[in-house]
Amino acid sequence: MVNLMRKFAKSIGRPGTEIWRGEDMISTLPDHLLCHILIFLSTDESVLTSVLSSRWRNLWKWVPRLDLNTSDFPYPNDVTCAAFIDKFLNLYNESYLREFKLRIDQANFRSNVSLYEPCLGVVIKKPNVRHFQVESDLLEHWCTSEIRLTLSACQALVCLKLHLVWLNDFESLSLPCLKIMYLEDVVFPSDAAAETLISCSPVLEDLKLSLHRDDVVVVLRVYSQSLKSFTLKRAVPVYAINGAHTVLVDTPRLVYMSLIDYQFKSFKIISMSDYVKVDLDVDFELMRDELSERNIVYDLLNNFSGVRDMTISWTTLKFIHRFHDMNPLPKFRDLTRLRATMSSDASLEVLRIVLESYPKLKHFHFTLELVNDFPEAVITGFSRVLPRCLVFSLESVEMESPITEKATELKLVRYFLENSATLKKLVLLLNHESTGEKHEPGVLKQLIESPRRSSLCQFEVLAVPPNPEPWWIYVKPQRFL
Repeated sequence: MVNLMRKFAKSIGRPGTEIWRGEDMISTLPDHLLCHILIFLSTDESVLTSVLSSRWRNLWKWVPRLDLNTSDFPYPNDVTCAAFIDKFLNLYNESYLREFKLRIDQANFRSNVSLYEPCLGVVIKKPNVRHFQVESDLLEHWCTSEIRLTLSACQALVCLKLHLVWLNDFESLSLPCLKIMYLEDVVFPSDAAAETLISCSPVLEDLKLSLHRDDVVVVLRVYSQSLKSFTLKRAVPVYAINGAHTVLVDTPRLVYMSLIDYQFKSFKIISMSDYVKVDLDVDFELMRDELSERNIVYDLLNNFSGVRDMTISWTTLKFIHRFHDMNPLPKFRDLTRLRATMSSDASLEVLRIVLESYPKLKHFHFTLELVNDFPEAVITGFSRVLPRCLVFSLESVEMESPITEKATELKLVRYFLENSATLKKLVLLLNHESTGEKHEPGVLKQLIESPRRSSLCQFEVLAVPPNPEPWWIYVKPQRFL
């Protein structure tokens, strides 16, 4: 009990000694406060409190939240877990449950997830459920089976999070309070079903969508008058080479968009906010027709020509450079803040293209990476014609880089110092561990003392903090849920 109370104390930001001094003051609290305390624990931990005394024996049953992990149940896990959920739901009236979370462990590859479908159908229909979440702890391409779920009208649902779920077909749906919806590796039965689910809430603000390798969506329509944040990605693009789709976005209040997708046939924005922030990490390599690929890249970027804040990956920049001579990058005339990642070997050439495309750029943060995926011959110097932003607008530059054999990072620093007329701050973040290379003695000191075009420019050289985790440590890919 002491450990559980300490966990609760930590979750609310208070040291355990302040609320627990060895005396059983907790049990003197009224039932509704004790149930509130148990909300901060998983259901498995809440059930453990039932052995403390007769006072605690049934309190966990009145916690309006089920937070279950099938690995906590005895073998066969799915049978016992599904039976527990059924028993719990049969004990109380419909207005009781507020939050439901289920993590399904398929590590033994013998999971029978179909056992959960009846009880999940009951939970999603509960009139006062505000949070509904179902996920698998395995990666999508290792999953042996998916749960099928039929969504229905739920008047109180605020947050819906699904992972590895096949949605059954539906013609209409009403979720009037839904504000957050994360759908990862979810299979829609049709284009109409996807559109209905996305547009069924008049207050939806945050949508994250990862298309499953088996999805049948041809035209993905994201229509929402209330949506503020939208993330779209495809988890395993290699399975969907022939599954390119069209995306239509009509979201007049959108302020953030992140695209991590590999199979756009076309992407069209009908409306979005003037102050939208865009993150682009789009790979077009799987397209088989270079002309189509070139047009798709240009048309996609042209959607964002009016944005003011952008993050762009090397994956996307590489293809922009590839077709730059045939389809130059659109001018982003309103953009003032840019974050980018690029190959160290290609940075001298790619940087020129980037700076020319953002004539009003004020704040620029970029990272150099050591990647060997740029076979074309690259220019080893800069053009004498300066990009407009260097002369009139650029105020701050932050560059993170390893110490390269060719000292590319130092060439870039000199370029900004010598040519940026309005620069106020330049920061070089050096990663000393990534390559084992070292600068010659005195080089950085000479660079710091070198003349600069802007008399207001402050130049700093800082070290990137070391990574506490060894490179061979497996890091589970980040998911929405």
